[in-house]
Amino acid sequence: MKLQRRIFAHFAAAFVLAAFFAGVASSRAAPKPDGRIFLVMVWDGLRPDLVNQRDTPNLLALEREGVMFAYQHAVFPTITMVDAAVLATGGEPDQTGIFGDSMYLLPELGADAPKAMPTLGALLDSPLDLENSNYLAALNDGGFNGYLLGVESVAQQILRDGGYVAIVGKQGPTFLFDDEADRRIADPSNYLFTADDLARPELSAAALAHRPSMRLGDLNSIADRDQWFSGLVVSQALPAARAAAVKGRPALIVLWQHNPDLVQHLAGLGTQPALNALRQCDANLASIRGAIARLGVTHRTDLMVVSDHGFATIRMSVSLSDLLVSAGIKKSSNSADIVVARNGGEDLLYLSPVAYGSEEARRATLARIVDFAEAQEWCGAIFSKKTAPERTATNRQNRLGWIPGTFAQEMFGLYNSRRSPDLIISFRELPDLDNRGLTGPSNPAFIVGADGQATRRNGSFPLIQPIEGVVYSDSHSLSTGQGMHGAAGTREVHNFCAVSGPDFRRHFIDSAPSGNADVAPTIRKIFNLSAPAGTSGRVLEESLNRAEGRAGSPEQLVLTSYLVLQGQEVVTRLHLTHFEGHDYLDDSTVTRTPLNGSP
Repeated sequence: MKLQRRIFAHFAAAFVLAAFFAGVASSRAAPKPDGRIFLVMVWDGLRPDLVNQRDTPNLLALEREGVMFAYQHAVFPTITMVDAAVLATGGEPDQTGIFGDSMYLLPELGADAPKAMPTLGALLDSPLDLENSNYLAALNDGGFNGYLLGVESVAQQILRDGGYVAIVGKQGPTFLFDDEADRRIADPSNYLFTADDLARPELSAAALAHRPSMRLGDLNSIADRDQWFSGLVVSQALPAARAAAVKGRPALIVLWQHNPDLVQHLAGLGTQPALNALRQCDANLASIRGAIARLGVTHRTDLMVVSDHGFATIRMSVSLSDLLVSAGIKKSSNSADIVVARNGGEDLLYLSPVAYGSEEARRATLARIVDFAEAQEWCGAIFSKKTAPERTATNRQNRLGWIPGTFAQEMFGLYNSRRSPDLIISFRELPDLDNRGLTGPSNPAFIVGADGQATRRNGSFPLIQPIEGVVYSDSHSLSTGQGMHGAAGTREVHNFCAVSGPDFRRHFIDSAPSGNADVAPTIRKIFNLSAPAGTSGRVLEESLNRAEGRAGSPEQLVLTSYLVLQGQEVVTRLHLTHFEGHDYLDDSTVTRTPLNGSP
């Protein structure tokens, strides 16, 4: 027995020593951690029903081999800068503070801001175009003291963790993924930021020489610029991301294309230039997928294609500011008593605290605006902000706003105490009407303003393929037949999203409600990042290849506001889907019914 114990002890000691040295050898020879690459490619303004074998075969193949989010939602207002902030952070407008491409910021910044911020100066006296990296940098570094956005972006979290980040493409939305881009000391091994108007590191003379000029009057030049941006991803971002990933570092690439949005705005949906824009975006996708394969990083790269919003055709242009002047509500077109920030399918209205010093005066004027707007055929859902404590919404059933006929901003992720406008007026979308008779240079075009309805030149191109969905729009530069977004209708709210990669299921159609607010939380899940304060989206667990199943079933909700005006009842309905504690806006509708005895 002693001999057996001694032999066993020798074998045990030998086993422990062997295991120890094997462990040391194993640790020395072990491969580096499998760093992930997540590439987000934004097709600005892509509608899901425009993805097909003829125009977008590469995108169709991606959605079929990976996950197609069949019930994807943009966040209202369905505006580029709003949804860019949402995609970058996972926070809704109430947290990010972005409510449009154009916002009136003087009430927050103060009357002395034009002098204190010389980069912007007198521009702050009117609504400011936010699709400009230098404007955004000036706001962030000056007026907002580093808090342009109220939520930290995924890109900034990855940079802080020592990962690689590349943000490339359209000026404005790209900056929201890193609002410190203008002052970041850029090391090409971990950072690349290149927009139309800002680059870190600075572009070389050779790169600048090869960057194509872009002119809105030349639709092909827009596609050329997008192709150039895609080339930067292929030649610089992906190789750098690969180098980071093989060292176990996370890598995030964002490519934001101008198209199909810009061409759909200018030429119109269903025109030959719009169809060409889809095909050119698809060719860019093919080049990126080819580069991923050549670099041997397919097994570690998740590739998501998403759009910021949908699209519709302009039925008629509406100049809300001029209409308020003609109705005797606003003093003049340039007066500051009521400022209208035009955003196409939605307008932001700001009342001067000087002109309307009391709560009673503010409420009376806001009620006049709402009564006037909701009596018009072009008006959609209106949202008023919380000002009176007794009107505070406390649950999902109590969502009506302070002003009769409106919905409460704070119950739809639209209330920010510093930046919310007094009213958000969405324009009416008619989702089942197509653009025949609207799109095409020979069709009549109309604008409604101070002098009533008038004709104007139709700026759209000849129609090739009729597309359903028309909307009224407050745009001075675009006409009937051209494209627009921003409203709360189904053609603009429902956008595209699909993803393929090692972290996601294959050949899976996700029929659960999903949205742009869910993208950042899902990326954080993959990179094992914590969710910063202010995020509101959910992780798209059901789409991941380690999916554990969904909790509960979607619940359909209809919220209704009523208003009696000029012998008619105006009923506005918001259609929502509630799922896993989150609300997704599906559509809004307005009906106007004459009361008994009314003509």
